[in-house]
Amino acid sequence: MTVVSIAQARQFYENDTAHDFDHILRVLSNARLIAQSEPDVNLDVLETAVLLHDIARADQARTGKDHAAEGARRALEILADAPPEFARAVSDAIATHRFRVEKPPQSIEAKILYDADKLDSIGAVGVARAFAFSGHNNGRLWAENDEGVHTAFQEYQKKLVRLKDKLLTDAAKKIARQRHQFMVTFFEQMAAEVRGER
Repeated sequence: MTVVSIAQARQFYENDTAHDFDHILRVLSNARLIAQSEPDVNLDVLETAVLLHDIARADQARTGKDHAAEGARRALEILADAPPEFARAVSDAIATHRFRVEKPPQSIEAKILYDADKLDSIGAVGVARAFAFSGHNNGRLWAENDEGVHTAFQEYQKKLVRLKDKLLTDAAKKIARQRHQFMVTFFEQMAAEVRGER
């Protein structure tokens, strides 16, 4: 009963280097993989929430509104013809998917969305996204200290290195171990090259 198809969801997204529709599709793949290990998952709620979770992301920079809260509100509008409990479950999952969130995810669908989204921020894809985001914002390739600029390394130090310990499902934690180690190794190698040590 997934109310929103991939084709329909695509029209809600603007291009954003790190949060484009390819990100949505990767999160969808992650969510489906995690869901295989979790009993009692409502796949329709989960997949609809994944497809809509970043619909307000492009507006956040312009309006300052939290994209998770605004996305949750918009999802209710999009799902106006769906059963109310379905729409609320999707909206609640979207509202709690951010890393920096006051209200943690409660339902299994919300926890899976949260984890699937975080998995796309670590590993090889996470490294690539961090550099893409930095480049999109005219950031430098490298800066080790907080020099008033955003770099991929600073994103790694402040956020990405902590993500594996914030995951909620056992399946996501297992996937994260290898991705995390790749990311650590990558930034250690890059740091050594920049410093002329290797």
